Amino acid sequence: MITKYKNTLFSNIVWSLLAKIFAMVFYFCADVFYARTLGVEKYAEWVFFFSIAHMAFYIGWFGINTSVKVHITRDGQKDNCLGAGLMVRMVFSTVILVFAFFAAPFIACKAGYPQPYAELRKLMYILCGMIFFNSFTEFFKHLYIGTQEFKKLFMVTAIEYFLYCFFTLLLLVINNNPVSIAIGYCAAGTILLLINLAMTMRKYDIRLICKGMGDRQLQKKIMGYAMPLVITSLGGLILMEMDTFMLGLFGTEKQVAVYSIAKQLVSKATNVNMAIWTGSVASLAVITKENFEDRKRKFKSVSRLNNIAALLISGCFILFGKAAIGFVYGDAYMDASEILIILIPYYFFYCSSSLYANFLDFMGRAKIRAFWFVSVIVINISLNYLMIPVYGAFGAAIATIVSLVPYTCYCLNDVRKILL
Repeated sequence: MITKYKNTLFSNIVWSLLAKIFAMVFYFCADVFYARTLGVEKYAEWVFFFSIAHMAFYIGWFGINTSVKVHITRDGQKDNCLGAGLMVRMVFSTVILVFAFFAAPFIACKAGYPQPYAELRKLMYILCGMIFFNSFTEFFKHLYIGTQEFKKLFMVTAIEYFLYCFFTLLLLVINNNPVSIAIGYCAAGTILLLINLAMTMRKYDIRLICKGMGDRQLQKKIMGYAMPLVITSLGGLILMEMDTFMLGLFGTEKQVAVYSIAKQLVSKATNVNMAIWTGSVASLAVITKENFEDRKRKFKSVSRLNNIAALLISGCFILFGKAAIGFVYGDAYMDASEILIILIPYYFFYCSSSLYANFLDFMGRAKIRAFWFVSVIVINISLNYLMIPVYGAFGAAIATIVSLVPYTCYCLNDVRKILL
């Protein structure tokens, strides 16, 4: 039994890691093409817009995907839970789409349209579709994690980033404009939604799914657990993109471009660590008196592996970061290497806190974690506002690092309490 469990855990980590590797390869192939094809100014406009898009994605998720993942992991009636989750997802995604459409021109004007970002108004309208399709893409990926179908997660993630790369590059060759990239994301999202629906309908009982779609009590449970996760989602979007967004408002286009490259390198590196905890924490979700010591030992092993991976990747950033950025992105973006080194502490804090947070969510402690995540929001926005006008990209990096310190300490302490 123990051997089978270890084999399953190892298999989950491997499939999850492969999914992240494919995602990173396709993402950076596309991003390098954007940078070299668009030039510094147009590329800065794209990354500034994508920082807005990334924040909008977090709002669109609204904690629903994570809530469904937790309920499906712990609930025996997976078909009903899937149906209830789909209904909640559909309703909320539609509401967000409509809201985003009417808010698009206002946000564009406030964020820099028509100068310095001439295409921002068009991009904000296209963002409505990007939010809608992204919310469903992430919904199904969380479903596969909750049911521990990591082969499906690998396949869908590989297809997802291949389609992003294929459609955006194709359309960018036709029309050298950031708008082409946004349209490519929508095209890929449409195909992904159809693929995920087809895969789901083949496995689950449609009658039970329909029953779950009418189960108001189960839908309320999903929304009830999603509400505290909204705060962590808002904190996540601020942590991931507020620095780039505020640089776009208060900094120069060159600063936006080089900072975005460094931040994306660090953020995508966390995918390696994420593969470790995504493939393992779900299998540790149910803790009893009988399996407590075994689960505790397994979690410590996962944490140790997470730290080793972070050390190895940080070493690669220090040794090869500057040469890699110059060779891949070009001399125009060389300043990104200095920002990359500064962001290494952020990478460590993010990897550690995300592992602990993922575990705490499965332990039903999302409400307490959400309270502490407020500190990330307040500190990040305050320091970015104070430091970016004075120190530019360097100020944004320092603000991002400092904002994670209290929250990481809380997560570490809370996990220790559970596993004492």
